[in-house]
Amino acid sequence: MAILNSLGPALRSLARRHRLTLGHQRSPWTSLWRQPVSMALRMPWPVFFLAMTSLYLIEVVIFAIAFQLDGRHLEGDGAMGLSSSVVFSLQNLLGASFQPARVTSIYILALASLQQIAGLLTNAMVTGLFFLRFTKVDAPLRFSRHLCLSFSPGGHLSCRFVTSDPTYWLRVSYSMVLFLDEEIEPGVVQRQLHSLPLLNTSTPQLHVTAVLSHSLGAGSPFVRLGLGAIRRASGAILVLVEGTDEVTGSPLLQLHHYRIDDILEGHVFDDLVSEDANGLRRVDLDALHRTRLIGVPPHTVRSDPSKRSPRL
Repeated sequence: MAILNSLGPALRSLARRHRLTLGHQRSPWTSLWRQPVSMALRMPWPVFFLAMTSLYLIEVVIFAIAFQLDGRHLEGDGAMGLSSSVVFSLQNLLGASFQPARVTSIYILALASLQQIAGLLTNAMVTGLFFLRFTKVDAPLRFSRHLCLSFSPGGHLSCRFVTSDPTYWLRVSYSMVLFLDEEIEPGVVQRQLHSLPLLNTSTPQLHVTAVLSHSLGAGSPFVRLGLGAIRRASGAILVLVEGTDEVTGSPLLQLHHYRIDDILEGHVFDDLVSEDANGLRRVDLDALHRTRLIGVPPHTVRSDPSKRSPRL
């Protein structure tokens, strides 16, 4: 029994490590070991350069060891303290000729040909990854920290987002989904999805900011079930934004997850749009998370000429 008790924390830690959670936006690259292409596309640029350099170095070392097994049939000079097999492996992989070398055995010739093929495949793969990374378009949306629930019933549940990207999104669609753990029969719990209809489900063009609002009518789960029941059912809200980049035509997709505890009851979002001296409307990105109680006068947004903010 003592052994089982001592293993308890370790087993719980192992279970947590393999537990899937509804996270923010997308999986971190460090968790994508079984999807190397996705991992290479999402890792930071310094890590990507280090990984690609390491790949070439590993190939050089592996083939250098293989050449060294029959080193007497590889006639060439070393350089900078490196053996002739290492120098030959490096220049054979890169298709360059730094030092003259002469092959005098079928084994070395076959191995050199195999390395040439491996080098071509590696170059093609690295080139393709570079191309995908350069043409990849991220969805640079910043969502509000909280959802605002004005009052129920008859009010609205709202979230908003901003982006500092100067380009536009085209043919944009929005959706909001509520996840609940419901007991479909005694002892059986099923994760159920409830669509939360929005006032505006799409727009032909999106720029800088938008507010997504769900009307708390009689058919809304928040009215039918109540906020307390949703909290007890481990409720979670997922917001999805889809569109097309105006420059590349690439599809854009961004998700954001809210917990029920992120809902502020009796609050609405404060203004983040102001007019400058020229009458142009500007967005204060720092006011994204600013809310106010219903009945409290809105905060006056002043345009700061020293700060460059996106223009609507």
